[in-house]
Amino acid sequence: MSYLNPLLDREAIAQALSQHGRVQVRNFFDPQVAEALAQAVEQVDWSFTYRDRQGDRRLTPEQLRGLDAEQRAHLVQGIQEVARHEFQFAFFTDSLADAIRTGQTHLLARFMRWMGDEEFLGLMRELSGDVSIKGLFAQATAYVPGHFLLAHDDHVDNENRRLAYVLNLTRRWRPDWGGLLHFSDEEGNVTDTFFPHFNSLSLFKVPQTHFVSYVAPFAQGERQAITGWLIDAPKPAPA
Repeated sequence: MSYLNPLLDREAIAQALSQHGRVQVRNFFDPQVAEALAQAVEQVDWSFTYRDRQGDRRLTPEQLRGLDAEQRAHLVQGIQEVARHEFQFAFFTDSLADAIRTGQTHLLARFMRWMGDEEFLGLMRELSGDVSIKGLFAQATAYVPGHFLLAHDDHVDNENRRLAYVLNLTRRWRPDWGGLLHFSDEEGNVTDTFFPHFNSLSLFKVPQTHFVSYVAPFAQGERQAITGWLIDAPKPAPA
């Protein structure tokens, strides 16, 4: 059984991606697959990722549970202070690559192995016309009130990111809750917005400036997804 919706209009998707540099595909998976993935993501024991003055940080689920109210307030204050002056993000994460490295066999680990195989990677090459795509990075993510991702273009030296993707698994969401994927131009204008429709794929070329809007305190849900990048083979290390 294929995970994919057999009715995908691949030609139309490829044309939109070529013309605009980004596309959102509704009903990307077979409905049963999307439902199983959503249930699996809902069971994740989340880590929390953010930046401080020294760089990227990640708190394990155990560390998160160990924070008292004062420590949580201090963490939020530090995150906001960095955001005032430089790139910042704050959201829940679970590394699917770690699940592969440790030999786990749960549904998300099996799904990660499928994503790294030819059915998915071949489709990404077909849709993008980029024959250099040979692998991917992937993580499960969740945005809840107070979470956000500031504007950036996804380019990272030596990671060879070709396309970014978001597999949306959010069952219930509203645009006024925030958590929307916005694209902007050099003058700061928002030029496009992708709503996290359940069972949709957001796909866009790298580099491209984008951000995820701040999730409001009154939001009633979690914006859940599997996100990452499609990559070329790693660059060789300098001699």
